[in-house]
Amino acid sequence: MLVSINHTQTMRDRARISEATNEASLAIIALNNENADKTAIEQNRKMALNYINYFVYQKISDDLVEDADASINIEYNKNTKVYSIAYKQKVDSLTSSKDKGKVGELNQSMIVSNKTESYGNTKKFDRYDSFDIAFISDFSGSATCKYNDPNCNDYSPQNGNSDQQRLQYMKKAIADIIKKFQRSPEIKFALVPYDIGVPVQQNTKNLAGGESYGCSVMYKLNSTYDKVDYNFWANKNIAYARWSNLMENEGKKGDKVYLEYDYLGKYANTVTYYLDYFNYRYYSQIIGPAKGWNNDNALESNGLCRNRHQAEMLNMGRARYACGENNPDYPLRDENKKTIESQYGKVVQLYDYMFSGNYPDVHYSFANTRTVNVDGTIKELFSGINSNTITFNRPISPTTSDFSPFFGMCQSPLYSNNIMNETVINLPTNHRRYLEASKHIGTFKASPHLVPFSKNGNHNSDLLNYIQNGNWQPGGGTDTITALLRTVPVMANGSANNKMMIIITDGKDDAGADILRDNFLDKGVCQAITTGLTSADNKNKGYIEKAANTATIHYIKLDPNAANLTTDEQYKEVYGKWFTNCMNGNKEYLHEAQDYQSLFDTMIKIIQTETGSFVNKDESNQ
Repeated sequence: MLVSINHTQTMRDRARISEATNEASLAIIALNNENADKTAIEQNRKMALNYINYFVYQKISDDLVEDADASINIEYNKNTKVYSIAYKQKVDSLTSSKDKGKVGELNQSMIVSNKTESYGNTKKFDRYDSFDIAFISDFSGSATCKYNDPNCNDYSPQNGNSDQQRLQYMKKAIADIIKKFQRSPEIKFALVPYDIGVPVQQNTKNLAGGESYGCSVMYKLNSTYDKVDYNFWANKNIAYARWSNLMENEGKKGDKVYLEYDYLGKYANTVTYYLDYFNYRYYSQIIGPAKGWNNDNALESNGLCRNRHQAEMLNMGRARYACGENNPDYPLRDENKKTIESQYGKVVQLYDYMFSGNYPDVHYSFANTRTVNVDGTIKELFSGINSNTITFNRPISPTTSDFSPFFGMCQSPLYSNNIMNETVINLPTNHRRYLEASKHIGTFKASPHLVPFSKNGNHNSDLLNYIQNGNWQPGGGTDTITALLRTVPVMANGSANNKMMIIITDGKDDAGADILRDNFLDKGVCQAITTGLTSADNKNKGYIEKAANTATIHYIKLDPNAANLTTDEQYKEVYGKWFTNCMNGNKEYLHEAQDYQSLFDTMIKIIQTETGSFVNKDESNQ
């Protein structure tokens, strides 16, 4: 019986080692260094050893030269492009006998190895098919956290530019992936950075001469909110504190209480004054100092503002200075009167949803559980790409409500340009925050921003240069489903035969954003995206550039808590409905990374999954 048990254990150990060497060989073929030199050989040995130690009970030292209990050898045949791993390990018997004379020396160790003729052999195939690969990258404030801190979920300025920041090693890994494949014209990359919304480049200058940027989402909104001009309202002050006090004094409570109130009929001058006064304050507190003009007379003499007459101010509820009167979105232009009349209450209600704290199912985005039509968004996922993509010009200022009701959205470029940073956050007044931020308006760069696919032959090199030279600091909240949906137009415009979306995040969506996310995952949004990208009907109708052969979504979690998961319950606990609903319980599309190397290796494995296959060694010449 003891002999039988030990034999069974030996078979089990051999199976584990054989499976480990199979997995290791796939990782090595992804590296594909061809055993070129001593460094490459050692890299392959270390890679294989990491996989084997993951599978076996007795962990083996990294220094195999001095380890008498194990040996590993990796061969590469240049003619057949076959990698072969031969591995053996000394393992202890499962059982032993006190009376060796009766049953033999069962307590002796045994040598267990993989069968090199049938395990640990992979053949490299050159891939000539085309791939569009989008990195959907988390730029929220928690990306400043150190990778080994599982409890951090907030902006952490003390980490600075440390290479231990989640964002910094994510940036390096993405850059190195693009560098590895930049000479492969059949593979193109896109970057979709996100916090709450996706920052996009506007190709225009801000009022102080630096760049400007927009914030973009793609949703079909409910009928109340689908006709709001979000770009017009993006730089307005809607006096929410004034209306909140008014409703409290009048005893009005409940959902949609702000929606139908007659603001202009009862308080027209108040509405006008707040819109006009805070427009003037943006010029006087931010743009003026940014250009070196520290008083209103300088704004007037340089043509940005006009000094109003006293009667105009008193009778019409307007500020002392009218600034930017020639701008199309100037609030008091006659052509904007109807927009204000028809939409003012809707924007106040949106603000109440986002910032009052009365609705635990929403977050700091105008696209939330109260405003988004989930079924309609999925139904029009491709047919409504143009009509449902909402982009507004993001005011460049510290994140306060003075200059925008949507100040919670697309904050990461503000942090990357020092409009928001540790110094600004800790200043005691908004006035001082504005003065500090104004120093950076004239040199503002629209970064990070979405970089879609293009037909430019230097596309990958240009993207690589942009990433390597970007001075990125994350900031803001986390809204991953918004980023995935906003990636749909990017993938639809790609022309490759295969589509791959790689979400890279710490996985901690904001409260409220997580509810909207799960609503979409429950409704099958992932399946709608992948099937839509492979749909010939969508191609024939002009919704997508090309019907892909394959479309996949991968999810990489930058969280040490996601390591060493085995059971479905563990995956469900860590990945939630990304596992149960998006991936349909398929663990192959869920990944964990803890540092640069593990993230780089994971992405290599994802991209090159189909570039190699198992072979028997005696069949390797075929």
